[in-house]
Amino acid sequence: MPKKRKSRGRKLSDSGHEKPVQCHACGRLVPADKAVRITRWVSPIGGPLARELEKQGAYISKRLETRYYCISCAVHMGLVRPRAEEERKIRRPLQARRSRQTGKLPLKFLKL
Repeated sequence: MPKKRKSRGRKLSDSGHEKPVQCHACGRLVPADKAVRITRWVSPIGGPLARELEKQGAYISKRLETRYYCISCAVHMGLVRPRAEEERKIRRPLQARRSRQTGKLPLKFLKL
């Protein structure tokens, strides 16, 4: 059977078996590296009430919430988009890593 993607649709990168997470929309169990992860700050009080309280000087605490979505739900909700066929064929070369020490050498070591 042919392989459709080099990464098989995952961000595994030699980390072995990933634990499944539950999709927030449909409840499907998806491997953690295959799921779309959305992290955002959420306030318990929403909308116009929160704005009015903040005008009066009240502090409203927020918490960091992480949600996981399966690919089909993420596409349906517009969180991710499939690329056009021509864009999928473009292979981009890996960017060369910059060494951290090149910009931090003292002037006495530089040859002029």
